[in-house]
Amino acid sequence: MTCSTLPAKKGSKKWIQQAVNDYPSVLYDLVVPRLHLKPLQIKWLSPLRNCGYIEYSGQKFINRLGLKLKSHPLKSFWPSGGPHWDALAKTDRSQVLLVEAKAHIDEMKRPGSSAKDCGSIKTIALSLKKTQKFLDADQTVDWSKYPHYQHANRLAHLYLLAELNGIDAYLVMIYFLNDEEMKGPNSVKAWKEFIQKYHAAMGLPKDNRLSDRIIDLYLDVHELGV
Repeated sequence: MTCSTLPAKKGSKKWIQQAVNDYPSVLYDLVVPRLHLKPLQIKWLSPLRNCGYIEYSGQKFINRLGLKLKSHPLKSFWPSGGPHWDALAKTDRSQVLLVEAKAHIDEMKRPGSSAKDCGSIKTIALSLKKTQKFLDADQTVDWSKYPHYQHANRLAHLYLLAELNGIDAYLVMIYFLNDEEMKGPNSVKAWKEFIQKYHAAMGLPKDNRLSDRIIDLYLDVHELGV
């Protein structure tokens, strides 16, 4: 869990904080058409202004979502720590939204795993390989390395929730447009072209067994009162 009592000043953290706290109806209109079942309500659980914009990770993100991973607990799948989710939400139909936000292309190119403990390294490698196999991805690509690791571990956690534990979970990728300060893409086409190349480099098939649970959304920052 990351505690930040002050609002972010730039980039995707700034935009997702504004969207969740001030423009939830904009997010609702984007997300709902892509879900299997249409909810009446989306309850945002982070990053909330009145909670100091906390981002959750590890078992704390599971707890925040009120989940019980009975079939495959988190501790058997991933070492302590894990992804810090940009936003988390649940719907009134018990759908779980794991949100990753990006405002510029370099945000996709994060460093590889920082795990040092041999047991942690082995656990991460095994879970990434299981995810690759399930998605029919190229297993010769090392998902624990730069620049694949961040997106890979998000896919792995979606696999843990949706496939291994039968939870109606979705990975929501929000790509912001027109972040001039961060020199981000100004068109959906530009984002899509990069994403396509990025996924190809990961050896990730265009259509895979989690495709209907991965929601790519494009949100112009001008819709957030800019």
